[in-house]
Amino acid sequence: LTMLCEENCLSYSLNERRWMWSIDDIRQKSMDKGLALVLSEKLLRMHCDVQEALTFVSCFGKRVQRDVLSMASRDAEELSQLMACLETAVEENILEEDNGYYSFPHDLIQQAAYERVPEEVAFSYHFNIGLRILKNSVFKGQTDPISLVSFVALDQILAAKSVTVSEPALRVPLAALFLRAGRYSLGVAAFPSALSYFERGLSFMGDDGWELNFELSLRLHESACHACYLTALPDRVPTYVDEVISHTENFMDQVKCHHMAMRTLASTGKIKKAIYKFFEVMKELGEEFPDKVDPSLIFSTLTSTKDDLSKYSTEDLLNSPKMTDKRKQWAIILMGSMSPYIFMVTPMLSPMISARIVFLSLRYGLTTESAFGLFMYSYGIGCLLQDIDEGHRWIRTSRLMLERFNATSQYPKLKCVQYAFLIYLKEPFQSITSVLLDCRQETMMVGDIEYAIFSSTWRGQFAVLTGEHLSQVEKECDSLSKDMVSTKLC
Repeated sequence: LTMLCEENCLSYSLNERRWMWSIDDIRQKSMDKGLALVLSEKLLRMHCDVQEALTFVSCFGKRVQRDVLSMASRDAEELSQLMACLETAVEENILEEDNGYYSFPHDLIQQAAYERVPEEVAFSYHFNIGLRILKNSVFKGQTDPISLVSFVALDQILAAKSVTVSEPALRVPLAALFLRAGRYSLGVAAFPSALSYFERGLSFMGDDGWELNFELSLRLHESACHACYLTALPDRVPTYVDEVISHTENFMDQVKCHHMAMRTLASTGKIKKAIYKFFEVMKELGEEFPDKVDPSLIFSTLTSTKDDLSKYSTEDLLNSPKMTDKRKQWAIILMGSMSPYIFMVTPMLSPMISARIVFLSLRYGLTTESAFGLFMYSYGIGCLLQDIDEGHRWIRTSRLMLERFNATSQYPKLKCVQYAFLIYLKEPFQSITSVLLDCRQETMMVGDIEYAIFSSTWRGQFAVLTGEHLSQVEKECDSLSKDMVSTKLC
């Protein structure tokens, strides 16, 4: 209405004491001009300084806090000029101010303000805004690197896309901040965002990143590889694996990427290739397994492990020292990660895997995966040696072990296999099915794709066994299958 008044399409007549308008002129404007164009013309009629201020604010989206604008300004003088221009915009109803926030009344107004400059210029706006916020907060030590303010700054730099810096004094700190932001995002299951942060961090390292800072480059490549796997981008995982292998000589610098390569192969149906790679990597870590496994070997291995554990009370085991040998830590991690697939393809090897995890834990100390190995051993004792009570004893101990390490990300996996493999021997099937459905959601939230799939599969199996209506079970299984396929989980 204000715009129509300014263009003399709407006016108040003092003589007739009423509003007058030309409906034809108004219709003509509506027909000839889209709303975005009309709003753009409104912006372009304002003073150039106000236009510049609105473009600046539009880089934050529809809404921005005044304190953030303060940190994004070069100095007090620039901030004063910015606030004056924004007040003019508020008076003209282009912008709204409420409780310390500035916001655009409509998305199209924000878009018009943002698009008044070429894309390359907008990118430079974003980059400079993000850099100023970091310089005025994080780089001065006034804000934690993973605070909300930091994410505002990093998202601005992320929006700048190809814009970067050449000074090593800035490249390394920026890359390190993006690494931390990505790791935090992984922790809250924001996998696509995490990948964006890692890749932006790598862009600051450049072609000479490995020479500039080897450790930071390695961590960024490892993390990006992990994020690609979690984001269901299997085709991009080999790129990061090859990059790490080509720039490292120490096998321990490569093992994390080898792990992601195994998980990617397995999750895309190439299970035999994943297992073959598993045995190759385990050999490099000093752990080999027999080519042939028969029932007598399984029985003797489980019995020997039972004898070893009999020397420990629950308290003794929980108070064992933490494992410090990195090679053994990774050996246990890989065995725990690949055990479901080994169970699917070569089930007779599974008891050997669990016994090896227990053996290494007793000899070298405990790690978070020790709890999972202890559970797997419990399954072998309960199902193969028919010692249900002994199996349940070590199940309880495995739970306590996770509590000792505060390994909350491992809870869903352990809960899933406990209910699917052993607890059902003592509890009704009906109590198992709902727990397994919960496990699927819980494992997805911590990025455990394999056990999200297994939880869904086992939920369907138990639902059939409990006598649930088959048509309902079919619908649920169909829904879960489509969900997994849509996210490329299987």
